[in-house]
Amino acid sequence: MDQLHLEETRRAAAAVERRLGVSRREFMQFCAATAATLGLGAGAESAIAKAVEKAKRPSVIWLHFQECTGCSESLLRAEHPTLEKLILDVISLDYHETLMAAAGHQAEAARKAAMETNKGKYILVVEGAIPTKANGIYCKVGGKTAIELTKECAANAAAVIAIGSCASWGGMPSTIPSIAGFDSSPTGSSGVADVLGKPVVTIPGCPPNPYNFLATAVHFLTFGKLPEIDNLGRPKFAYGRIIHEHCERRAHFD
Repeated sequence: MDQLHLEETRRAAAAVERRLGVSRREFMQFCAATAATLGLGAGAESAIAKAVEKAKRPSVIWLHFQECTGCSESLLRAEHPTLEKLILDVISLDYHETLMAAAGHQAEAARKAAMETNKGKYILVVEGAIPTKANGIYCKVGGKTAIELTKECAANAAAVIAIGSCASWGGMPSTIPSIAGFDSSPTGSSGVADVLGKPVVTIPGCPPNPYNFLATAVHFLTFGKLPEIDNLGRPKFAYGRIIHEHCERRAHFD
């Protein structure tokens, strides 16, 4: 029996290395790091490993609006896993204007096809604020305003994630110019939750820590639901405590 178990373990390790391009040890280190980031208990890395190995990769539709692409740039620099491992083996990134090969009508056709094929199952990620003034004419993609696209894509999404401060609550585009005559953002930039009129998962930061997004995606892949959030829609595992709680000088200020 021990020999049989050993052989099964070897086969599993070989399968992971063929699919992910990493050793079983490296893969389990990633799962353990993700479990630690999420604040999960002992043994959670095994559940994450099984989910990543066996589950169908969730489709991700990633929209870009008023932003600098800094959130995507942050993700590009992630190392555990690297971006190529993430989009080829963990998730199925079916639409991302910066990273996808297609453009124009082909890109929009790919988005619609992914939404139809994965109806009710895909994850919608929004990067950038959404302009709302003048019926949203300040940002259009494929002839549709950011407002229209967000509502269209969110309608049948299993989860909606606003990544970065701009998508979370307006960020830089929502600032008021220090020029006479302005009492609000010129374009009426707003966060995703305000446009949809319902809570979404927000991962603020300029740019945000890429592992907060990765851990959120892996949590959804593992448990079929998003992690617990606070009153601002932020995942508690990442934003539930402040860094000052770990400061050695804190006792002098409490």
